[in-house]
Amino acid sequence: MKSNKGYLGTSLATQMILLPFLLTIGMLLVSSITDGLRLYELGKDAKNLILLGVAFLGSAFIGICVGYIFARLSKYKPDSAKERYLPALVPIIYALVFAILALSLSNGNLNSGWWGVYALKNPMLLIFDIGLSLSGLPFIIPVAELMAYIGFLAGIVLFEWTAKTAVSSPLSRNFKAVLVLLCISLLAFSGITTRKIIDNGMTELLYGKSTVGSELTEFDLMEKAPFKDKNGLAKLDKPASLQFTELDSMPRLDGATAAYPVYAAFVEAVYKGLGDYYGANKNNNDKDLYTAFVASQQFPLDIVKCSKTGTAYKSLIEGQTDIIFVAEPSKAHVEELKAKGDEFVLTPIGSEAFVFFTNSQNPVQNLSIKQIQDIYSGKITRWKEVGGSWSKILPYQRPENSGSQTIMQNKVMKDITMLEQTKETYAGGMGEMISQVASYKNAKNSLGYSFMYYSSEMIKNNQIKYIAIDGVKPTPETVRNKTYPFTVPVYAVTLKSNQKENVSRFIQWILSEEGQGLVEKTGYVPAK
Repeated sequence: MKSNKGYLGTSLATQMILLPFLLTIGMLLVSSITDGLRLYELGKDAKNLILLGVAFLGSAFIGICVGYIFARLSKYKPDSAKERYLPALVPIIYALVFAILALSLSNGNLNSGWWGVYALKNPMLLIFDIGLSLSGLPFIIPVAELMAYIGFLAGIVLFEWTAKTAVSSPLSRNFKAVLVLLCISLLAFSGITTRKIIDNGMTELLYGKSTVGSELTEFDLMEKAPFKDKNGLAKLDKPASLQFTELDSMPRLDGATAAYPVYAAFVEAVYKGLGDYYGANKNNNDKDLYTAFVASQQFPLDIVKCSKTGTAYKSLIEGQTDIIFVAEPSKAHVEELKAKGDEFVLTPIGSEAFVFFTNSQNPVQNLSIKQIQDIYSGKITRWKEVGGSWSKILPYQRPENSGSQTIMQNKVMKDITMLEQTKETYAGGMGEMISQVASYKNAKNSLGYSFMYYSSEMIKNNQIKYIAIDGVKPTPETVRNKTYPFTVPVYAVTLKSNQKENVSRFIQWILSEEGQGLVEKTGYVPAK
């Protein structure tokens, strides 16, 4: 009995103390090696998949080696299969129960605090758990620990098989059957908890590093703020023929995110007084003046901002802005202004392609206007109906009164009622729509729309492709010659009631050779 207790204590101590120590050492070694291999160049998802594989196999290897050596060096081995194998099963079941509970209570979120409780079940694993969590690899923790315990039991069985010292009894065979079932369960558990890691990693390895875009933030736009060094804005070769020097008389500007580089270039060329103001105050102002060119509400720096199409139209209607640079207004905006006894004045300053795109893995290359209308009205629901796979089509939409949604309703669908948006197919911003269509979970399924300049120049993405419409691909040339069906104007929009002299002067300058030159240098097709 004494020898059995010694075997039990040694077995548990080896698994609960030695294995965590070796896993921690292994984590540090793998970390130093992989940093030198520059796995991040393959992409984040591919790197995560490779590290998951290393943890899975490496932990099993460590466990097998320790179990094999333990079985070989043990002087006293219980004759009973129960007493010999049960000590190796206890840590597996113990860890697996905690892992399943954490997975259930966290709803699959591996960053949840419930996994912190999981980590506390064995203090010897704290350094291992904390190191992986800080490295952004929490999904490895349960997989590595469980594989080490499984490996330990497998190492004992392996030694007994090679040394021919296995206990021969029905109970022994049952324990080995349990080992096989545990291995299968762990494989299933690992697959469930890391399914997204595996799917994304395999896609990235097969199709290349992802550059999935996201919504542009104020910070991104601040990098393009007028008068900022290296802002990348289009510039004239000589001073503009029109110069505004008085802050109080400068037209107040707002617009869509996609148009910001255009009107920011106008400001840098014409708003000399604003540039002078920035130069005089950049070192003695309590706030970053670049922010003032994007979102600040503090006059006189509330002259230039970018609040997106819907908000820009609202500001114009309420008289808070003089000129906005956007797509055409929605019917709701037109009716709202008409109720005030006023009208919009739309001045085309350039042309743009309203594009449809899908995931790069989708085989469909072309859609007709009728097919797009049928997809967004619910008549066509699967890609097979338009030459693709059997996959269900996920037709993403933007919010009501946004620029792209207005174009979609007015130019594409016309009088056809669109499908109601669902939680799954709603995209708050153009960047979000691109990101959703490009995401791995939507490979071959999704369809979205945006403006070509925004999706190709402002949100660069290698996981989407443009769909040709009636056989015509959206390119600068097909926009210029208007053969692309959804060529749309970019407008400078004012109110008919706004008779400020500098507003009309500025509009005329935008239509001049200088203004149109900046439109073209920015990447749009000029109106003239």
